Amino acid sequence: MRILLSIEYDGKSYHGWQEQKNPNTIQGKIQESIYKFSQEKVKLFVAGRTDAGVHATGQIAHFETNIDRTEEKWLFGLNSLLPNDIKINYIKFMSEEFNARFSALSRSYRYIIYNSRVKPCINRNKVSWYFSNVLDEKKMQDAANKLIGVKDFSCFRSAHCQSSSPIRKVNSIVITRENNYIYIDLNANSFLYNMVRNLIGSLALVGSGQRNIEWIEEILVLKDRKKAGKQFPASGLYLVNVEYDHKYNLNKNIYYPKYH
Repeated sequence: MRILLSIEYDGKSYHGWQEQKNPNTIQGKIQESIYKFSQEKVKLFVAGRTDAGVHATGQIAHFETNIDRTEEKWLFGLNSLLPNDIKINYIKFMSEEFNARFSALSRSYRYIIYNSRVKPCINRNKVSWYFSNVLDEKKMQDAANKLIGVKDFSCFRSAHCQSSSPIRKVNSIVITRENNYIYIDLNANSFLYNMVRNLIGSLALVGSGQRNIEWIEEILVLKDRKKAGKQFPASGLYLVNVEYDHKYNLNKNIYYPKYH
């Protein structure tokens, strides 16, 4: 039986999604809970491997099992065994053609910047802090519009990226502000290693007036990571949704984190 998990987590205390020798990863904790619940060792396959400190409200993974339990028993059983900063939103039995990674049509991320001279307190591990200048979100949006489409995103690709190609299709980037919070919503077929955080660093340079809007096109052409902006912190990044074909009939209760 193939089982899909929709997962929410606070990534602050973890070394990212992927299981490592260090057991403190999201994948490691969930696989451990599955073993405690079923006495069966499984391997999770995931839609998007998030980095250390990155959060998720709609991560998708799947695994194979021979254990015959209802979806409800799996849901409550696993949640009872997981730490408080990891939660299974829902569980669904899937056909063998479904693959959490390869069946995905697109991924959506939200990045949150707290733009204030005073650093955040309660939300300090859930947002990034930009205090040097007041960011102009309209200029950031104009720059972001130049990133839409199928392009070579080498300038936003970190050194340890294992992807065979830097080409990605960015479907949309929408930037809004509410008081001191800037929300950047991105959707693409997939993202390169650290692409979102590197991209945000470049948009912030435009928003702060340190670079002009056309500079974004220049660094795309140069294809040089060193010419782009610095990498922004993991604390502001959330994987919010993975889109699949309607035939899989998945729950579309998408949660975009928001602060006031």
